[in-house]
Amino acid sequence: MYLKKMEIVGFKSFADKTKVEFDKGITAVVGPNGSGKSNIVEALRWVLGEQSAKALRGGKMPDVIFAGTEKRRALNYAEVIAHFDNSDHYLQGQDENEEVVITRRLYRNGDSEFLMNGRKCRLRDIHDLFTDTGLGRDSLSIISQGRIESVFNSKPEERRAIFEEAAGVLKYKNRRNETESKLNSTQDNLDRLEDIIFELNSQLVPLQSQRDTALRFQELEAERSDLSLSVLVGQLESKKDKYDQTELDLARVAQELASLSTRKKVYDEQVSQLRTERLKVEAEQEKLQADQLNFSNLKSDLTRKIELFDVQKDSSEKSAAEREERLENLKSRLEITQQNLAEVQKKSELLLTEKNDLDKLLTELSADLATLSESPEVVMERLRDEFVQLVEEEAQISNEIVRNKAEITDLSRRQSEQDESVRENLTKFEKISQDLSEAQENLNTVKKEIETLLAKFEEGNQAEKKQAELERLAQNKMYDYLQELNQHKARLTSLQNIRESHSNLFAGVRAVMQNASQIGGVIGVVSDLLTFDPKYTTAIDIALGGGSQNVVTEDENAAKRAIAFLCEKRLGRATFLPLTTIKGRDFNGLNRIQNMTGFVDLAINLVSFESRLHKAMSSLLGTTVIVDSGENATAIARAMNYNVRIVTLDGTQINPGGSYAGGAGKRNSTTFTSVEISNLEKQIKLSEEQLKISEKEVQKAQSARQELLKEIELLKTQGEEKRFVEQSLNLKIEQLTEQKVALEQLTNLSANQEATGNLLELTKENEHKVEVLAKITERKAEIEKQLEEVKTNSQAHKALQSEKTSALNQAQLRQSEVVSELKFTKADEKRLLTDLSALTEEKNQLTALLNPVQFDETERNNFSKQLTEVEERLSQINVRMVSLKFEREDLAAQMEDLEQHNQDFIQQTQELNTKKTRYEMQLEQIEGQLMTLQETLNSKHQISFEEAQATAKILDDLAEAEQKLKNLERQIKALGPINLDAIAQFDEVNERFTFLSSQKDDLLEAKNLLLSTIDDMNDEVKIRFKTSFDAIRESFKTTFAQMFVGGLADLELTSDNLLEAGVEIKVQPPGKKLSSLNLMSGGEKALTALALIFAILRVRTVPFVVLDEVEAALDEANVKRFGDYMNHFDNSNQFIVVTHRRGTMAAAGSMYGVTMADAGVSKMISVKLDSAIN
Repeated sequence: MYLKKMEIVGFKSFADKTKVEFDKGITAVVGPNGSGKSNIVEALRWVLGEQSAKALRGGKMPDVIFAGTEKRRALNYAEVIAHFDNSDHYLQGQDENEEVVITRRLYRNGDSEFLMNGRKCRLRDIHDLFTDTGLGRDSLSIISQGRIESVFNSKPEERRAIFEEAAGVLKYKNRRNETESKLNSTQDNLDRLEDIIFELNSQLVPLQSQRDTALRFQELEAERSDLSLSVLVGQLESKKDKYDQTELDLARVAQELASLSTRKKVYDEQVSQLRTERLKVEAEQEKLQADQLNFSNLKSDLTRKIELFDVQKDSSEKSAAEREERLENLKSRLEITQQNLAEVQKKSELLLTEKNDLDKLLTELSADLATLSESPEVVMERLRDEFVQLVEEEAQISNEIVRNKAEITDLSRRQSEQDESVRENLTKFEKISQDLSEAQENLNTVKKEIETLLAKFEEGNQAEKKQAELERLAQNKMYDYLQELNQHKARLTSLQNIRESHSNLFAGVRAVMQNASQIGGVIGVVSDLLTFDPKYTTAIDIALGGGSQNVVTEDENAAKRAIAFLCEKRLGRATFLPLTTIKGRDFNGLNRIQNMTGFVDLAINLVSFESRLHKAMSSLLGTTVIVDSGENATAIARAMNYNVRIVTLDGTQINPGGSYAGGAGKRNSTTFTSVEISNLEKQIKLSEEQLKISEKEVQKAQSARQELLKEIELLKTQGEEKRFVEQSLNLKIEQLTEQKVALEQLTNLSANQEATGNLLELTKENEHKVEVLAKITERKAEIEKQLEEVKTNSQAHKALQSEKTSALNQAQLRQSEVVSELKFTKADEKRLLTDLSALTEEKNQLTALLNPVQFDETERNNFSKQLTEVEERLSQINVRMVSLKFEREDLAAQMEDLEQHNQDFIQQTQELNTKKTRYEMQLEQIEGQLMTLQETLNSKHQISFEEAQATAKILDDLAEAEQKLKNLERQIKALGPINLDAIAQFDEVNERFTFLSSQKDDLLEAKNLLLSTIDDMNDEVKIRFKTSFDAIRESFKTTFAQMFVGGLADLELTSDNLLEAGVEIKVQPPGKKLSSLNLMSGGEKALTALALIFAILRVRTVPFVVLDEVEAALDEANVKRFGDYMNHFDNSNQFIVVTHRRGTMAAAGSMYGVTMADAGVSKMISVKLDSAIN
């Protein structure tokens, strides 16, 4: 076997697909430092399964993927394919393959894959393929840079791995490790088994005690059950007799009540007639009282109107003269007030006008005084200062104008000199500017495209994240459905096992069902013969009670055979429902309650079963009513006088007679296994459908995510291409900018522009300064004129100022007087307006009163006539009121007599109703007791009263039997808690204990066998390792002497334990004393390591050896010796050497050169040296 060929794509610096073909013998790989020679060695290590990124000179595994250069974009994956010639069938398990191809791929997202001969495989398969071939991970067949020193620097125990690889014991060590893992697992199982056995042993003692108690309980319970049946029959017969007698008493009382009711009807008719007459009288009285009140009010009103008419007539004649006199006085006062108001308003207008004139005058005087405030001396001083300042400014500006003119002349001359040079280079400058502008536009376009791609890339990433979240949610949903499906299946399996083993049944029932074929005629247990909606499970469970485990048989003979079987085997008791003898029970009050709130249905109508089982099922469920809640159940029970058994959906039970049962407790969840199995099968089918849908949703989400990833990758590639274009444009712009700057400097374009700008600026500045100078001259003339005027008018200024001040004071004084007088005038005007308004209103009122009043005597006569008619009507009403009063008194007397008779009726009725109620309560109580006894009979003995009468023993003394029953119940109670399952549990635990004990023996035997196997493999490892070590030791002594041309070398084990002993290397180069390996030079260490490698190769031939610059520390003589020594091996060994030493190259038959024509990208060149020499 040998390495035939390698194909490398995207691994480290090999960006392009590279093929490297190897021949037998020595192949050298050469090239300058950094060209990528060692990457070939690392590619081989990588494809053979190297998992350490550090060993490949990387930080993390994706670092081996080509990362890109300035001119080449990064790749997204790395791939290495190694072809091995296996014509000698050296590789195990590949006998049919002449060539073995190993492929390894790694993607930048971290995904990787291995292929063997084109088929996907695991990394472990690669490792197993090369185990004990001399090509393992710890062998010296591939020595990378730095590995030579690690041979010496490693600990002896770590160095041992090299010799184990050469000895071919790794497969034995791996098998031993697997065997030890099995041994640990076996020991763990043994420990758990011992814990379980210990626990079971601790359970057996109490279970045996519980079993004995349970057997004693069964004996007492059998006796108690028989006696209880007889006592219940006796109690039922006694209660029935009492019930019949109470019914007779109740019928007699009902007859007396009926007779009394007939008499009461006659009385009620008389009372009703009298009450009607009295109501008529009272109604007429009320009407007359209302009329009497109305007419009395009308009489009072008419009397008041007549009196008012007479008073007004007398008053009107007396006061007319007085009102005329008052009106004349008011007219006089009103005229005077109007005159005064006119005078005051005129005065107010005059004062207001004067005030406005004074305000205007004060404003003018204040302005004049402000103007005259400065003295002539102050004004002259201020004008002189301003004049001096203007003279200074004029001189300064004149000097600046002269300087600017000189600078303008100089700038004009310099600009003329530069114009010609600028014109010559202007064309070139414009061309570069145009090119630069176009490049900038292209760059902006590319940047916009990159921004668009980045936006799309970001959108794609966001969409991919959302899709990944949708995929995760879909997977979670799928896992939930899968978990739900597994739970349903596990529950279904458990229930099927329970149904097959009948482990949910009582011991007696279970025994019957397990031997049903032997007994014959057994149809099944009630709970297995029913189907119903799961929401009614609790209600049906409570309704059936113990009846859920009644056994339905074809006839009474089958029931007898089953009972005989239980008695014979002493396996417990069971209740049987023979179809030929069982009587159904029907409910007769359905019409009364089926429309009531909360009524669900009869229990018998909520379950389904075979038609032939109807009597059996109706005997258990026919008279039980199912109601939705306790509140509605109470209402229905009350409506039925507590004569019906009611069960609510949550399990509350109301028994006949009014007793309640309910609460919360752990109920048997496996009572109705058939119903639950049927429901579970439906749920499993639904869950499977939902799981299929969710799987499709996951696949759809995954496909959508893969599409998004492809789009993102495409966008990334396009973005990288655009980035390359952007870099090119930036480079072009940078070059053009440099050319433009150089041309600007050459032509001094900016300086010329600056000179032109300065020339224009100076010209404008001079023009402005000339204008400022003219204004200064003009202002100087004005100041001179003002100074002359101030000198001339100094005395007149003082007189005018005094005059203006006096006038201002007089105006301010008069203004104060006018404001005060105007204030009082306004107050008088307001008072007079108020008086004028009051006098005008009083005048209008008196004028209205002076109008003559006409009094009509006809109206007074009408009032008198109406008053007479009202008085007559009131007299008639009073007479009728007296008559009605007597009639009402007569009716009251008759009602009082009848009321006395009514009290007698009431008392008699109450007495009879009390008796009736007492008898009814006694009936209900007895009926409840009967129902309770019948329910007890049904629940405890599962038979009807008629059947019980036929089978129960006749008691001579019921009280004595009841006392004996109590004694039996005390004995049973004294037994304490009873675990009826303890009998079966003891047998089950004992059987399990015996079985697990045998399992323990089997595990101990397996443990001993594994220990023996480990010992055998350890012996094999020792033998192989010792044989190989001794051979390598002798070979090393020879190769060391040959490589060093003398000297001594030896290999020693650090201990006698051949399984773990490390390997020490002892060497003594020629002419030197024996010393520590760490004190040797680098060349000596390298030569020693090579001697060890050649020693191992002489003992254990390997297909090929890869050496990466291992002779770098050797001098030329030792390099030649190293090359010659490799040629001592025949073509059975293949050497691939990475080197840059001439002696090694000379020994090679083929040579590959590695170059980097493009920075960062390795290329291969091959040469056949033998052919080249020939």
